[in-house]
Amino acid sequence: MLELKFKRTGVGTKLPKYATKDASCFDLYAAHDAIIRPSEVVAVGTGLMFEPPEGYGMVIYPRSGISFKTPLRFANGVGVIDNDYRGEVKVLLENAKPKDYKLRVVPAYITVDGEERMNDYKYGQLPEGTIVIKRGDRIAQGMLIKVEQVQLTLAKKLSDTERGEGGLGSTGTK
Repeated sequence: MLELKFKRTGVGTKLPKYATKDASCFDLYAAHDAIIRPSEVVAVGTGLMFEPPEGYGMVIYPRSGISFKTPLRFANGVGVIDNDYRGEVKVLLENAKPKDYKLRVVPAYITVDGEERMNDYKYGQLPEGTIVIKRGDRIAQGMLIKVEQVQLTLAKKLSDTERGEGGLGSTGTK
C-alpha cells in the first residue's frame, strides 16, 4: 500500500480519512468556519499539507452531496496538488446562487448538508442563500493519482482520425 505523508498546520485540525473501506477518495475537512455569500468565492483551508510519493500527485474533487443539496461549487472545477507543493491544501468554493441586491436578509443560513438553520447571530446579518461552513465539516475529497510527465513536441501536422476536429457534442448523445 502506498504511503501519503501529511502534516497539520495547526492544533485540532481534523485528519483526512476514508468514509468506507472501499472508498476511492478520502475526505477533507474545513479547518475553520467560513461564510460564503451568494456569488462569492472563498478559499477554505483544510489545515493539512501533503507530500505525495515520487511520481504521484493529488486531485481534490467536490463532494457530490454538497453539489446536490446546495449551490456550493468548486470555483476551479477540480483541484490539482503537484508533487512538489508543500503548502496548505485549500478548497476554492463558490456559492453559485446569483447575487441579487434585492435579496432579503433572513435569520437563517444553509449548511453543507443543505439544511437551513436559524442564525444564532454569531455570523451577523446574512443575505438569503448564504452558506456557512463550520470547522470540521467535510468539504472535499482527495485522491492520489499516478503522474507521468510527457515530452511536449510542437508539430506542423497531427495524424488524421475519423473524428477529426469535431468537438462539443459532435459525436451525439445516443
